[in-house]
Amino acid sequence: MKKGIRFLAILCMLLAASSMVFASGSSESDSDGHVTITMMDSCATEDPHGKYVYEYAEKYMAEHPNVTIEIQGVSSNEIMTRLSAMATSPDDLPTIFFTSADQVPTLYDLGLTADLNDLITDEDRAMFVDGALDVALINGEQVYIPIYLQPTGIIYRMDRFEEEGLSVPSNWDEFVECARALTRDTDGDGVVDEWGFDMVGSNDSSGQTRFMNYLWSCGFDVVYEENGEWKTDITADPEFLEVFSRWTDMNEEGLVPIGITEVNYSTAANYFAMGYADMIVTGPNALGVAYASNPDLQGKLGSFMLVGDAPGSMLGASGYAITSYASDEEKAAAYDFLKYFITNDSDYMFWRLSGKMPVTKEGQNVDFIQGEDYAGFRDQVNSECRPTITFAGINAIKSALGDAYSAVFSGEMTNEEAVNQLVKDIAEVLEDYS
Repeated sequence: MKKGIRFLAILCMLLAASSMVFASGSSESDSDGHVTITMMDSCATEDPHGKYVYEYAEKYMAEHPNVTIEIQGVSSNEIMTRLSAMATSPDDLPTIFFTSADQVPTLYDLGLTADLNDLITDEDRAMFVDGALDVALINGEQVYIPIYLQPTGIIYRMDRFEEEGLSVPSNWDEFVECARALTRDTDGDGVVDEWGFDMVGSNDSSGQTRFMNYLWSCGFDVVYEENGEWKTDITADPEFLEVFSRWTDMNEEGLVPIGITEVNYSTAANYFAMGYADMIVTGPNALGVAYASNPDLQGKLGSFMLVGDAPGSMLGASGYAITSYASDEEKAAAYDFLKYFITNDSDYMFWRLSGKMPVTKEGQNVDFIQGEDYAGFRDQVNSECRPTITFAGINAIKSALGDAYSAVFSGEMTNEEAVNQLVKDIAEVLEDYS
């Protein structure tokens, strides 16, 4: 049985559900067949591609006058918090909400995601890139529809690598050496103004996920299932301490932007676009930010898979779930719109401007992802990817990871102290969700 706050939240949700059998979230279907669906979406808040979320919705409504789509723009990091709070009041839930492979296990565990298997035809399944729908499966349930692929890789400045005579690193020690060579005082004033590694050091989902991917690439699983039991590779052994310290020591050595705890994804993406940093661990969406902010970067960027003994990441498909509290009519309309979203635009403008990779087989042939800038991400899509984490407490695990590296960055703990605390924190999470 689950413990503490999580158990109480689920209990309250079940009690609420038992007294609201006919609740349908914040969507409505009228007796005349008109359906109104709400959509909580982080993509709608982003530039320059967010406008296409609205454009696709407008086009769909024009072709389907019986459907009204109301879009709520909410940042990605806020969506999880809002949805978790809504678990005890399902009538406030949006019909559709943005989610991703690392967030959805918690939402599934709270009973918020509908199983979409019955809505997806064989023809629909055939249009997706191999493995894309599998990313969104938990216990055989199709818990969301992927809209774009977001494998994690490393984007780098090919031109600056060439200037320094550097080759693409094949392991993390070589990566650090490249970061040292690229950390420079370019104007001779005695102050570093270009960093080799554009680390996302903030203690939020973006920073935590990148650190988790780094650990994976070094051969350490933060959580995995074995014989029905959840386990972890995170220990206080010297091998893990060395890997943990390599990450945090890059800040100590000055190879990453100053004020690292305040460098979130948005800040890091802008640093990279402005030329202040030369390598960034990220998804392909950072390419969209870079080109939108600095068109002169066209032809200067490349990408490669995460380095290390186990370089593969999850496929990283993100998309939209449909609330389990929606009526059958609302679910059908919501799914039909999501299918329309990924198939109606032959120019792939949402994906082209965002840098996100299309989730369809047809989209994988679009011109803008065929260059060196997408090479590492294409390699990851075409390689064996890590299985999706279905552990319901993954966000608690990620939070523990973030607390650990943040404590070192802020000087509150040494690497050894932070690792010892991390081991304890993860053990507690595994116990809570056992």
